[in-house]
Amino acid sequence: MSLVLNTNISSLQAQNNLTTSSSQLSTATEDLSSGLKINSAADNAAGYAIVQNFQTQIGGLNQASENATDAINLSQTAGSALSQITSNLQSIRDLAVQSANGTYQASDRSAINTTVQQYLSQINTIANQTSFNGINVLNGTSNGLSFQVGANVGQAIDVQLGQGATTGQLGQISEVSTGDISGAFLDSTGGTGAAVSLSGLALTGADGSSYTFTGGTATSAQDVVDAINAAGVNGVSAAVNASGGINIYSTGELAVNGASVTGASAAAAASGSFANLTSGAVSFGASGVGTGATALTGGAYTAGAVVEASGSLAGGDVLTVDDANQLISRVDAALTTVSNLSSTFGAVQDRFQSDISTISAQQTNLTSSQSSIQDTDFAAETAVLSQAQVLQQAGISVLATANSEPQNILKLLQ
Repeated sequence: MSLVLNTNISSLQAQNNLTTSSSQLSTATEDLSSGLKINSAADNAAGYAIVQNFQTQIGGLNQASENATDAINLSQTAGSALSQITSNLQSIRDLAVQSANGTYQASDRSAINTTVQQYLSQINTIANQTSFNGINVLNGTSNGLSFQVGANVGQAIDVQLGQGATTGQLGQISEVSTGDISGAFLDSTGGTGAAVSLSGLALTGADGSSYTFTGGTATSAQDVVDAINAAGVNGVSAAVNASGGINIYSTGELAVNGASVTGASAAAAASGSFANLTSGAVSFGASGVGTGATALTGGAYTAGAVVEASGSLAGGDVLTVDDANQLISRVDAALTTVSNLSSTFGAVQDRFQSDISTISAQQTNLTSSQSSIQDTDFAAETAVLSQAQVLQQAGISVLATANSEPQNILKLLQ
């Protein structure tokens, strides 16, 4: 190897190697101090992009989990309020049943009604004042709410809150009333108590369930009412009204139908139609029931007409037996509505809880993947650090030796 002065190749090589070991030492020190092996895009461009995407998803999932928790709290708030509304409805129903008893006078029912009105007012108070972060959840003003339970657009659960729980929004029923049907039970001499067959009379409930009478007789309007109530048709009930007729209530569109029913006693001498109940309304007729029979005042019914659910708890009272019976039916409908609302909130609460569990698992998996790309392996990195430290020390020593080589030229000049 030639001995030159202007260019010290050994020194240059030593310097290059020292620069490399210094860079390794700097990188190892940074990785160990930060705990990350990707501290900037320059460290690993592809890995940096992947890690950032993971971080975006993890952050979104974390917020989605908090959103779901807020939604659960909203559902629990609504559920607690609905429990109180249910309690008030049950109290109203008990009072209505009490008022429907014939042993009470008008003054007694007025006193009972005072308490009923307080319960109705309390239902309105609860429905109008139950809110979560300014959102009223029980008076129907919020319509639908969308709860973001995922990290990305469209990952939401929608809850419909259009059904309110005020007295004006609860208690819709279908109601059909007949006129006085006492004439259907007069015998040929005009005496009461003539038996009328119920065979062929059919009722269809709000849920589509139906019942057809295949036997039995009635000797009064109350007997007919008792038979209808005993049939157990979903959402259908009946009561004798103050006019001697029958009120039939249903919590949905009422479908009541039946065949021609003839009398079973002296009234059976003529084949009059006791009940022609078809597709949602009632028409009682007594023509030709028998000598002494009085004409019925029940309104005529057009076959095929449908009785729509209407009305509400608002304005309900128990001042008369008819009013009390109607209120009982409206409360039953209201209880069904409130129960459905409670079920809705309970079901979505379960969904939110399930989402939280799913989100937790997703976060764990994404964090694990992010860690494998981004986090420093301290065991491996400390080995790199030790190697870089030794190389740097050795490089400095070798560089010092290389830099001293030109001094040998002076010996040649002596």
